[in-house]
Amino acid sequence: MKKLTQPLAIVLFCCSLFFTACSTSKEQQMEDDLAEFRTWVNNATANVANRTEEDWKRARADFKTRTQELDLKQEQFSDELRADYKNLKEEFRSADERYQQNMAEPELAAWRTELLGTWADYNMLSENNIRDAYITFMENVRAKKGNWSNQDWEMAKRVIEELNEQKQQIKAPIPTDTEVKIKALQMEFRTLETAADITN
Repeated sequence: MKKLTQPLAIVLFCCSLFFTACSTSKEQQMEDDLAEFRTWVNNATANVANRTEEDWKRARADFKTRTQELDLKQEQFSDELRADYKNLKEEFRSADERYQQNMAEPELAAWRTELLGTWADYNMLSENNIRDAYITFMENVRAKKGNWSNQDWEMAKRVIEELNEQKQQIKAPIPTDTEVKIKALQMEFRTLETAADITN
């Protein structure tokens, strides 16, 4: 009986070593895959502003392919690897946002002038005239919105978001009645934008 038990123990020990080695090998493979993705993200997001449109389009397609493959494996990731992977994806998406903003900047400047007129010079804004900027913006939106595409609405939205940010920069207190009237104009823009989303 003792003779049988000893070989069985050896077999079980060998099996245990084999499964441990497989498990370690699998974890190492996951770490290697993520290390490769990390290197790719670091290279892809370096000097984003200098990338050509065609070049960045390829990077985005490459990102999509790589993340599709890694998404299938992430159930096998440890918590640490999963968190690392999520951060790397966010890093690329942030770089993509920066790239899109850089590309849209000349177009945004044109929209700013078209919708705000003289108020496009934000240095002119004060607690006394900020409402006039919103009035000009909404008058132009009402006049021009008829033929707008979703992209046009997106640009108009970016202009009013910028205007909202500039309003926050005004140090002097804005009169309460002015705030109320500005809120009404902001709400009108959101209503028109929502209606356009439904019809487009």
